[in-house]
Amino acid sequence: MSNNKIILGGCIEQFKSDNELTNTESEMFELFALTQITKQHDLAFEDIQNSIVDGGLDGGIDSLLIMVDDIIPETLDELEDMKFGRKTQVLIKISQCKKENSFKESSIDKLITSLPELFNLSKNENELLVRFNPSLVEKALIAREAWKKCTVAGGQITINFDYCTFSETVEINGAFSAKVDQLKTIASTSFVGARIEYANYSSEELLRLYQSHKIERLSLTFKENPLSTSYENHGIGYVGTVKLAEYKRFLKDEDGSIREDLFESNIRHYQGKVDVNEKIKATIETPIDEDFWWLNNGITIIAETPSLVGTTLSIDNVQIVNGLQTSYSIFLHHNESEDDKRSVLVKVIINNNKKTIDHIIASTNSQNPVSPALLRATDDVQREIELYFGNEGYFYDRRKNYYKNQGKPASKIFGIQSNAQAVEAIVFNNPHVTRSKPTSLIKDDSTYKRIFNTSINYKLYLNCCLVTQKVSDFHRTITDAGIKNNLSNFKLHLARVAMCLLASKASPTIVEISTLDVSNFNQTIFDQAKDIVNGAIIDYQVANPGSNLINMAKVKQFTDFLTIKLESRF
Repeated sequence: MSNNKIILGGCIEQFKSDNELTNTESEMFELFALTQITKQHDLAFEDIQNSIVDGGLDGGIDSLLIMVDDIIPETLDELEDMKFGRKTQVLIKISQCKKENSFKESSIDKLITSLPELFNLSKNENELLVRFNPSLVEKALIAREAWKKCTVAGGQITINFDYCTFSETVEINGAFSAKVDQLKTIASTSFVGARIEYANYSSEELLRLYQSHKIERLSLTFKENPLSTSYENHGIGYVGTVKLAEYKRFLKDEDGSIREDLFESNIRHYQGKVDVNEKIKATIETPIDEDFWWLNNGITIIAETPSLVGTTLSIDNVQIVNGLQTSYSIFLHHNESEDDKRSVLVKVIINNNKKTIDHIIASTNSQNPVSPALLRATDDVQREIELYFGNEGYFYDRRKNYYKNQGKPASKIFGIQSNAQAVEAIVFNNPHVTRSKPTSLIKDDSTYKRIFNTSINYKLYLNCCLVTQKVSDFHRTITDAGIKNNLSNFKLHLARVAMCLLASKASPTIVEISTLDVSNFNQTIFDQAKDIVNGAIIDYQVANPGSNLINMAKVKQFTDFLTIKLESRF
């Protein structure tokens, strides 16, 4: 075995250990590869897991990721809530990850055959389900709708193909290259006007991506010693001006791209050629007698563990919470000339109190469109759940990727959205709602307050998250491809049934779920839950001819049908 493959194998084992995962060898390669090739998007681990659609009837596609301006829509309903315009950017990322020693033409052949079928707008859901598995079809339907909406609005579509293998290097012949060209031609014909991209990744490329670690500690050099000020015992702040070239350097990662992760607590998107940004651009590109910071808004940064040496401030866990438009404009339009003496005003707030940080984030984003989960992240109940999870050895990601960026195991990190879905499905017996309208659980005030209630024992939230996670782990090990595909859209139904089996009753109470020992959830209980749900699916389809797996998971009628099955058992 070559050096690259030996080293990459060790990196994959380290990745598995660091994240405390139990996946098979081929699954680990897939997760590892997807994590590396999506690194620039700074995805949460569960986003990567949810993109995986491989198994039987996968059309040669291992992962299908749809992003609308860096937001990942989970359902068609979510797309309806999104605003599409000329500045909208849609990415449809189709990946193949094979722990094989070479790049094979057959993998491209499958895509050449599948792509025209999946993205043929005249094919309806039921027609696609004859040929492809439910997980792939559901993702494809979302991708198709995002594509249509973006095209009508005049936005930009990018179709990105990735093929990852365990080969030493990328070695391909003329026939392989010709088939890649054929695939790109088909994609160009299907997605008129779209940008088509294709990339091969061998051990060499994956190793290079793995080694491009995110830098946790950053340094910012002010023009002069920054003003240092404190407010009682609540934290300290630094205020000063930073040369435009230096600030651009601060924003740049090792590949020369802007550090997207610095803006996770702000709006994720640069607004493009809106009037205000055009004016900022003009100010940057046309030096005048006035300093830049006299004419433009400053930057607000929150950070931790400062070290000021001379005029250079080194800080950890950097988040730019105000000044995204100014930051992007400087990054995109400044020529990095050190002769340009102009500067931008920067405030750095150092505070370890999470409640204070939440207030800063909330106030600086009060006029900005942010995700529902981020809007709720500063609530007291979310902070208290985070504290409870931490005391139990788990991590509750109120701020996206906060714990991932600290290197915590992916298997122990849970987010607000996934927590809400688990509780709604298991405690309130609404798995169909969590599948059809997941973001409504956070957006709708009455639903949100019902799910997240300080009168509930916080162990309930952890129990629901753990059972849902274990269901996904057990589902992955199902060897019968037909049953596995049947259940792929019913994991939250499985979690609900598994909790009922643990409690030995069809409708366990909030108190009972809060006191259960979910470590008793084992393979035997999962197999029982699997048989109950799969049996209910089969019986429901017999009673309701024409019903398909995707829609069944989203309707109350099937949930009620499953409840009757459960009640007859206990």
